Amino acid sequence: MKPFLPRTAAVFALGSLLFAAPAQAACIDSQTATAARIHQFETMMMVVSLRCSRIGYDMRGTYETMVVAHQAPFGQAATRLRHYLGGDGIDPHSGGFDRYATILGNTYGGGATTLATCQTLDQVAGELAKVPDVRLLAQVAETLIARPKLDEMACAAEH
Repeated sequence: MKPFLPRTAAVFALGSLLFAAPAQAACIDSQTATAARIHQFETMMMVVSLRCSRIGYDMRGTYETMVVAHQAPFGQAATRLRHYLGGDGIDPHSGGFDRYATILGNTYGGGATTLATCQTLDQVAGELAKVPDVRLLAQVAETLIARPKLDEMACAAEH
């Protein structure tokens, strides 16, 4: 059996090189930023899994297994963002959450897709699927999503 930590560290290090962005000042509170990163990570992985399948690398099963393993934190992140972005409390699709989710999907929908990126993110999803730990999920999300789109939008609205 291969050791989990060295392989995982290598996958995360490679992922951070692929998606690294400079740290920015935060315009949203830290708990909302964590929720935004987790939700944005889930969206990124969903869109990338679809893009990868279009070039012949099907990682959708790995992505879906990861989502099932982390269903609770993904759901909690979405709930926090729904409250943050507003809604009428009756219709979950009212308010800014759906607009925000569409913006995220569009952000990742047009990205470059390479076999190397697909393989790396498939490994990340596979490792996360094995370890349903919210702290690990948050750590991976923070590594791959240095600054969530929600923070960028909140800062722009303040200026």
